[in-house]
Amino acid sequence: MTRHHSIADVTSVIGLMALTLGLSAQPDLSWDKQGWLKLSHQEGASGWSQITLPINQIASISQHDRQGGHVTVGFDASKDGSIAIQAPTHPGAELWLEKLQPDTQMADGRWHLVGHADRSDRRAGTIEASRPGTYEAEVLIRSTQPGTWQLTLDMGQSTTTTSVTIDESFSGWRTHSLGRVRVTASGAQPWSLRAQSPSPANGPLSMAHVILRTAAEGEPISQRADGSITLHARDVRIHGTKLQYEPLPHKNTVGYWVNLTDQPSWNFECLRPGRYAVEILQGCGKGHGGSLVQVSVNQSILPFLVEETGHFQHFVPRIIGEVALKRPDHYELRIIPIRKAGGAVMDVRQVRLIPLAETPGS
Repeated sequence: MTRHHSIADVTSVIGLMALTLGLSAQPDLSWDKQGWLKLSHQEGASGWSQITLPINQIASISQHDRQGGHVTVGFDASKDGSIAIQAPTHPGAELWLEKLQPDTQMADGRWHLVGHADRSDRRAGTIEASRPGTYEAEVLIRSTQPGTWQLTLDMGQSTTTTSVTIDESFSGWRTHSLGRVRVTASGAQPWSLRAQSPSPANGPLSMAHVILRTAAEGEPISQRADGSITLHARDVRIHGTKLQYEPLPHKNTVGYWVNLTDQPSWNFECLRPGRYAVEILQGCGKGHGGSLVQVSVNQSILPFLVEETGHFQHFVPRIIGEVALKRPDHYELRIIPIRKAGGAVMDVRQVRLIPLAETPGS
């Protein structure tokens, strides 16, 4: 189960202790293909740790525990040019460093928006959106003085406003949630981030960049009274750059699946443990069938071949296998294309998890 925590959840700083290393000795500092660097944090380590990386390479740092929870982590530059990381103690946790890739959309759909600072309290720019979609926005900020600021992010026709309070425990650079924004169309989308403070005594707020992470398009998904769980296209989360939810009534589908690296997912709550049949409602145009796809849920992998249905919006229900959900919890179902046989993988209107009757002794 994923838990989201506020800045106040992070352990306060005792002081900058040089070379108080809570990381494993000589860690591998190689970024993966998605721009992540994951480091194990030793049990009992506290205060600040140091990593030899330029601070201008870092988009964000967070700590992830064994249960899937995570907190944002403060960081700053040390005198020797390394990064000092404010690492709260948590047994078995990992530090996740995110590499800054300015004004570029990554394969999983993320954006790091640097733009330009046309005023001390404003950053702005333009993105070339590859698709419409919903995003969770964050900003990397710091201030040398305590205070409260109102932050407003305009993204095309979408606006979100939040406030941030910085006190003595909020040290160094740290990401702060801005809320959700919606990119309504592909193409050029202007954006701007403004900071306002009711008190001049607060001093300036430094804003380095905005991070956009793909988010669910619709509402949280819960189990129905009959025990089934329906994952509608309108509630999808997109991981990618071309795949998208198409809301027109005759479509109402996850479509435009032309990139093999794009993936849809749904997070849902299951209240009744048991076995479930997985039914997918899929469409595929003439001459485009045969793509190899797998559904992943709760460590179960269900591979299947996409069936041609005559048209991408001619949807046919198919049972592709069964999964076991052994406890009440939040789960993720993800569809992963392995091989694309035609111009597009398929369209998906919904996925259903249908409870199976338990037999005696099962």
